[in-house]
Amino acid sequence: MQMNRRKFLCGSLGASLLTLGCSSSNTATELLSSSSTNSNGIAEDQPIPLNFNENPLGIAPRAQQAINKALPQVWRYPDKARSDLMAGLSQSLSLSNSHLIYGNGSSEVLKMALDALAQTNCQLVMPDPSYGVIIDYAQARGIPVVKVKLDSQWQTDLAEVQAKVEAHKGPSIVYLCNPNNPTGVLLPQSPLNQWLDKASSQLSFIIDEAYVEYVNQPEFVSAVARIQQGQSNIVVCRTFSKIYALAGLRVGYGIAHPTLINAMQAQASIDNANLLGCVAATASLISPEWLELSLKSNHQAKELVYQQLERLGLDYLPSETNFIFHKVTGDSQQYMERMEQAGILVGRPFNHGEGWNRLSIGTPAQMQYFCKTLAKFRQQGWI
Repeated sequence: MQMNRRKFLCGSLGASLLTLGCSSSNTATELLSSSSTNSNGIAEDQPIPLNFNENPLGIAPRAQQAINKALPQVWRYPDKARSDLMAGLSQSLSLSNSHLIYGNGSSEVLKMALDALAQTNCQLVMPDPSYGVIIDYAQARGIPVVKVKLDSQWQTDLAEVQAKVEAHKGPSIVYLCNPNNPTGVLLPQSPLNQWLDKASSQLSFIIDEAYVEYVNQPEFVSAVARIQQGQSNIVVCRTFSKIYALAGLRVGYGIAHPTLINAMQAQASIDNANLLGCVAATASLISPEWLELSLKSNHQAKELVYQQLERLGLDYLPSETNFIFHKVTGDSQQYMERMEQAGILVGRPFNHGEGWNRLSIGTPAQMQYFCKTLAKFRQQGWI
């Protein structure tokens, strides 16, 4: 298959920006032209990266300005920059600083939470497939991991997760990614609330909200609300890697009752923050126009993919994130290799997901190119 990706993307970018629009005083074109990436979000000689759930628009202009301003100060330790960030988060969440902990990405927050909650004879229970880094942390501590397969609708089977907890003769830690990765599906709110309401003192929850900013369902309620109400057996993990586009700077944070935060702090590495990540994250918190543009871009690009998948008769899961889990038919590994040959990187295989693929959402222009590539795959009989 031969397709001039650069010509296609440049030709379709202008139309994509015009339809995006922006309600702030800046236009979408002005915002994109001042971002850290080029207008397509790719380099001419590199494949389009649709495999790691990154924000293709790059960091907010204010975040880039903050980094440039802080560069001469990188010889200093990041204590003040970290304190400023935590103060900003505290204000935005209506919580005290004692409810928050900084992490070198949310992956470190997951580790601190697990280490703080670990007890003798405890188990980790989690859905499968889901984000799996916590499995490595549990195995390193000798904590058995109990995986509960997603149900036939790719939804977390909360009843079965509860059954695994109740069958265990000791404390349990439940890990829930909400929305789930790789499916992009929210947990059922009512059953989750009922379980959290009656959870025993032997049960703790680590709730990963890495994609929470993308959620567009009015019935969704973040688990942060329970921490605001004083519930002490929940850790919420969040990150600046996704919609805020700071994946390379490793900025995450945890939210929990102060007693639990103190226990996590005892597990934290010394000076785990970096100055540039902190100032960029602080600037991102006061960049609502960039958040709005990122959401609009993601929504428009997802709609393009939904429409193409429906035209081709390929099943998909409506997503509350910046990725789509969709059917590809045929061998998943071969699909990945063919997409790479076409200049596109797509997601890896997941447990129980043969014949399905997780597709990260790029710019509308990038997703138009993906859709045309997918149509050519159908012509070849590959999907």
